[in-house]
Amino acid sequence: MEHHLCIIGAIREEIAGIKGRMRIDKSVKLNGASAFVGTWEGFRLVLVRSGVGRTRAVNALKQVCENFPLAQAISIGFAGGLDPALQVGDLLVADTITMVRDGAAVTTESMAIPTALVNQAMVVACPEGATAYQGTLVTVDDVVSHPDDKKKLGQACDALGVDMETFELAKEAERREVQFLSVRAITDTVEQALMNCSHLVDADGNVSTLKAGWHVLTHPGDLTGMIELGRHARLATANLTSYLKEYLHCLK
Repeated sequence: MEHHLCIIGAIREEIAGIKGRMRIDKSVKLNGASAFVGTWEGFRLVLVRSGVGRTRAVNALKQVCENFPLAQAISIGFAGGLDPALQVGDLLVADTITMVRDGAAVTTESMAIPTALVNQAMVVACPEGATAYQGTLVTVDDVVSHPDDKKKLGQACDALGVDMETFELAKEAERREVQFLSVRAITDTVEQALMNCSHLVDADGNVSTLKAGWHVLTHPGDLTGMIELGRHARLATANLTSYLKEYLHCLK
C-alpha cells in the first residue's frame, strides 16, 4: 500500500498555499476537520485543516492515521515569536516541543524531535528575506498576546516560538511510530501585541469571516491590527509553502 505524507495545519490560511498548488483527487470530512487527498511535488499527500487547538488537531491526526498509511506527518502553521531574534516571516523548525498547562500550578512536559529529521530540515533553502531557526516550540491552550507574557514564557521555557497544536500532534505521531516534523512561520514578534481572536473561532475551529466582520463593526479600533495580522499571515503562508516545497525536493 502506498504511503502518504500528511501535512496538517489548524486554519485555512495556514494550508492555503499548498492546497492551491496540489492536485486534489478527493476531499474527506473528519468531523469538524477537512482533509484533501492528492499529489504535490511528486508526493502522495493528505493535507489537513484541523481547526484551532490541540484537541481538534490530535483528533484529526488520529482519523488520518486510521484511514491512510503515513510515511511522515508535518505540523505547519503560524507561531508567535518568543525571542527577539525571530522576525515576521521567519521559520522555526522545532527540535523540542514543550506543553505548558495552567492549573493550580503551571506544569510542563517536553519531547524531542529526532535529530536526523531536524538536521534534514535545517539544510533546506529559506525563502528570500527569511531565516530558519532551530529551537524549542511551546504549545499552550490560550493565545499569548501581550509582549510581557511572551517574554516570560520564552525565558521560562527557553523557547523561540509558541503555538496551540503541535505538542499533542507530536505525541500522537510518536505513539503511532510515524516520523514527525514541525515547521512554523512567525506572524507576530515578541515585541508585538497580538489581538486575541479566540472569540472569532467558529465551531469547526476556523476564524469566522462573519464574526470577524462583526467584530470590526463593533470594535473599529481593532481594524488596523487585524489588517496587519492578515498581512503577516500572508507572508508566513508564502514562506511556509516555499520552504516545504524545497523540503520535499530534499526528500527525493
